[in-house]
Amino acid sequence: MRTLYEKVETTAPRSHAWEVLKDFGGVAKWAPGMRSSRLEGPQSSGVGTHRVMRHAWGFRIHETITEWNEGTGYSFVLTRAPFPMHEVTEVWVLEPENNHAVITTAVSYRMKLGIIGALLDAVLVRFLVAREMRAGLIGFKNYVEQHLPDTPAKPSPPLAEPAAEKAVSGWGPR
Repeated sequence: MRTLYEKVETTAPRSHAWEVLKDFGGVAKWAPGMRSSRLEGPQSSGVGTHRVMRHAWGFRIHETITEWNEGTGYSFVLTRAPFPMHEVTEVWVLEPENNHAVITTAVSYRMKLGIIGALLDAVLVRFLVAREMRAGLIGFKNYVEQHLPDTPAKPSPPLAEPAAEKAVSGWGPR
């Protein structure tokens, strides 16, 4: 079994990163390789929640949560993975660091097709999986940083008296 790891640091607080990550059906909002994602079934969070995604390359991925740690992350299994991969599991963990979130992900998988699968993994699959992991983390980072919750507004400074209008290069009142 091969396991790959990736990590990214954000400027977003962990609580905000968790609000985005816990939306298991909303992954297409931030994962650049996903054309669509949706929950399937009555559950929206926790162990047993199932989602279906359509990858930009056209294939479908089915995933089911196997472990849920409120506020810090989850694990899931791909119940339908791209061939010739199988026994694919993924873990997403949020860790606090200096008032912001660090996100770590790990993907573990096996290959079908014996020696041919091992060769495919050595020359192609592991690089594609690592690239997709990095793209997903960067998409997540960008999304959480661009969609930060509103912070309390600072009071505006008092308005100054209006200045007299001036005509500039033919523009303005004459």
